[in-house]
Amino acid sequence: MLNYGKKLATTSEGSVFELIGDVGAGKTTFVRGFAEGLGVKEKVTSPSYTISKSYALPNGKTLTHYDFYRLNNPGIMANDLKEKIKNGHIIIVEWANSVKNLLPENHTTITITTNPDSTRNIAVNNDRNSIIAGLPEATTEDEHPSPVKTGARDATQNDTIRTSSNATGIHLFLDTSTPTTILKLNDKTYEWESNNDLAEKLLKFIHDKLQENGKNWHDIQEITFMSGPGSFTGLRIGASIVNTLAHELNIPLKDHHGNLHQIIVPDYGRAANISQPKK
Repeated sequence: MLNYGKKLATTSEGSVFELIGDVGAGKTTFVRGFAEGLGVKEKVTSPSYTISKSYALPNGKTLTHYDFYRLNNPGIMANDLKEKIKNGHIIIVEWANSVKNLLPENHTTITITTNPDSTRNIAVNNDRNSIIAGLPEATTEDEHPSPVKTGARDATQNDTIRTSSNATGIHLFLDTSTPTTILKLNDKTYEWESNNDLAEKLLKFIHDKLQENGKNWHDIQEITFMSGPGSFTGLRIGASIVNTLAHELNIPLKDHHGNLHQIIVPDYGRAANISQPKK
């Protein structure tokens, strides 16, 4: 899988690639090889929770890897994708249903399927004649590995927001952009239908989940926040919480693109709908 990614990077004339494959098919391993074939020196990781990851290329362009797995509406990420395509950067898109209309008609489709013996087949542009059969199984983590039940919902392991430098530390991911608040503590993910209780109960929700895992506030080593677009109220409350926690704990704070911030300002994706004060 890794070597095939390298080979395709050096032989393909395309610049926009749609990558199709089931969970655990080895898409991240393929992208890692593709990036190495283009001369990327950075460690390539899945953009599962950051939505996109960009890597500098020797020719001054970038390789950008998108994963729209959790976005039914790509929002501002659609503009980012269009801009990258327009400027001739190399693009790889996973779970592309929500942005299919943005991809050029001549984009390259790469389909990875898993055989019963755990080897993989790869087909380019869905051409049966192009199938490469019997590739070794993926040996490194994929972007949405097999789920593990955590209580609130099925959680994934080994994605990009997991903290591996210290097994006792917590990397906290928070998404308040929709009525369903998503909290991720390392490889455990919880959902909460917060309704109108977000401002009053969000801190307690986080505190309770930390305690369930035998942790406290000071075990948090890094925070990632889904900064938008989405609900004005939800993003405002969530940003207030993560900004305060990161400041008080003196820990790194990132948006869902992986960019570091001292203070995250939500990106609502539209003008805020604020009621006029009553006279």
